[in-house]
Amino acid sequence: MRGIGLSAGGSQQSSLIFTGPQLRDLIRTAAPALLFGLRLWASVCMALYVAFWLELDTPSWAGATAAIVCQPSLGASLRKGWYRLIGTVVGAVAIVVMTACFPQNRGAFLVTLALWGAACALVATLLRNFASYAAALAGYTAAIIASDQLGAVGGLNGNAFLLAVYRSSEICIGIVCAGVVLAATDLGGARRRLATLFAAISAEISRGFTGTLATAGAGFEETQTVRRELVRRLIVLEPVIDEALGESSQLRYHSPVLQIAIDGLLSALASWRTAADPAFRLVPTPVLTQ
Repeated sequence: MRGIGLSAGGSQQSSLIFTGPQLRDLIRTAAPALLFGLRLWASVCMALYVAFWLELDTPSWAGATAAIVCQPSLGASLRKGWYRLIGTVVGAVAIVVMTACFPQNRGAFLVTLALWGAACALVATLLRNFASYAAALAGYTAAIIASDQLGAVGGLNGNAFLLAVYRSSEICIGIVCAGVVLAATDLGGARRRLATLFAAISAEISRGFTGTLATAGAGFEETQTVRRELVRRLIVLEPVIDEALGESSQLRYHSPVLQIAIDGLLSALASWRTAADPAFRLVPTPVLTQ
């Protein structure tokens, strides 16, 4: 029994020892997550250091913004930071205007703030990706600044402009710090990934369409699953395009071409479905006998 226990313990210890290829695979798999964690840590620390050095009222907003903006992809981080900056500035300007219009009317101020939040929520549902994020941010930025100036008794203290400036400064510090850290440690690969996805999807659609024409539309049920998966992959292309636009200013001028390419691939999928539909299969023409 003692020998069995020793052999079992020895086999358990030997199973915990990684070989050379396994250790390399483990490091290769964990490297992106570890690098992202280091970038996140450096961004937050830099933002907090700058905010404390400038003696801002709420330095935690700078650190929180750096953590929110920091993404695994460089293009996504820059794009999200840009739209977060836009949403913060728009919300800050809106709350300053509302405070100036209703300095002594608490009810009208709260009704206007509620209408502003509803309008931002409506725009956020109409837009997509990071533009929707900016619209939602404009709404709750105004609400946060309003809660700071209303205080415990619910009265306007007249500090809307200073609160808007402080919050916008803290947000800008977090965005800039995260952008500097990411740009210094990541060269960006969204454009190459986008080109690879476009090429792969185009090749699969062309190959499937050609195969359907060669078999005269047979196998409709089998190809239907493939087409649904290709439609899902085409929808996923939009966030990748947004990331690529964040990395390249030159690509931003060609964004309509990318949208035309997606529309063309969707049209090719629709044509493939028409060709594979049993109602449109090629039926041999019967030979008339006299």
